[in-house]
Amino acid sequence: LMPLVVAAVAGAVGFVITWLLSDVFMVFGVELGPHVFVWTSAGCATVGFAVTHMVMRRRASRALAVILVIFALLASALGIEYATLGSLFGVDSYHEADLTGMADRRDLITIAQWRQGVVDHTIRNVPSHGAVDKVDIPATTSGFKARKALVYLPPAALVPTKAKPALPVILMLSGQPGCPNRVFNAGGIQTMMDDYAQHHQGLAPIVIAADQLGADSHNTLCVDSQVYGNALTYLTQDVVDWVKDNLPAAQDWASAGFSQGATCSMQIGPNYPNLFGTIIPTGSEIGPSNGSEQEMIDRFFDGDREAYERQIPINAIRNHAPSDQTLIMGTGEKDVESLHNIEEIAPVARKAGMYVTAVESLGNAHDWHAVQDTLRYGLAVFGYDTGMGNAK
Repeated sequence: LMPLVVAAVAGAVGFVITWLLSDVFMVFGVELGPHVFVWTSAGCATVGFAVTHMVMRRRASRALAVILVIFALLASALGIEYATLGSLFGVDSYHEADLTGMADRRDLITIAQWRQGVVDHTIRNVPSHGAVDKVDIPATTSGFKARKALVYLPPAALVPTKAKPALPVILMLSGQPGCPNRVFNAGGIQTMMDDYAQHHQGLAPIVIAADQLGADSHNTLCVDSQVYGNALTYLTQDVVDWVKDNLPAAQDWASAGFSQGATCSMQIGPNYPNLFGTIIPTGSEIGPSNGSEQEMIDRFFDGDREAYERQIPINAIRNHAPSDQTLIMGTGEKDVESLHNIEEIAPVARKAGMYVTAVESLGNAHDWHAVQDTLRYGLAVFGYDTGMGNAK
């Protein structure tokens, strides 16, 4: 019974420590949610069970206990981070590809023409699934030191013909710490988009998971600064120009993201209304956050308070009102801070003329499950607005 008793105590201790860090002291700035609690408690309980065997048993049992500890730690880390084993150690399975010039804009057809071609069987051999490739998007204008981006191309973009449909684009940004591959590993983006394509004649948005950070430890605030470089210019010029020059992209774009990436999408979306017609943030902060307000103004904006104020989403929305953009804000039910942020931002957006919807992910908190629920709803709306789907 001793290993079971120790496991129960260790699991309880893990739960209490996680609760203190998450909900009492708010060490991470957000409540971590039930999934983190479960994985942490289970991991601690398993380690306690294994350690007890190390102390009480003989050599063979001790060796098995050591292996169990390793697996328990890895399993907990994977569960908490929504990661694969490779991505947990910075390794991914995505292949690098050169997509330069894969589509000539003069050959692009409309979505309506694509649909008719599929019906008439003049367009054939549409793949059953899309593809995700790792690409290097040059920082031609910005000089920003970005990591490689990931690009999802739906089946309609992969047909072996010149006549490809002009497809809407989603610029998807990870949280911080994070990287482009986390968007696909944790967000389940490829599965979601492939499922959408299967029900819409191979049509789905192109998804660009670009790097707005440069490194896991960097929080660029999604601005041009002397601290981490010109992240804003990279996203709004270099990435956009590269996509338009090389991929079968339409003029319909959405900015989306999680946590810091959501805040970033809430900055660039309203500030660039002619580029992003739709904004889909999950777990957005009320504004950029990296130190105190005055520290941010001094470090990232060279003391220019007005420049800082323009990056606060509420101010960006007001500065560009009236707006006909679509804003779909999401959060987990247990993410109290993000819920409060939605309550502050949504009324301002509605007053500015935006079409505003809030998505509450039941049973989830500041996590990728909430992102999946929000993006799934946002995809239905974005697809309808851009002509790919026939229902929101």
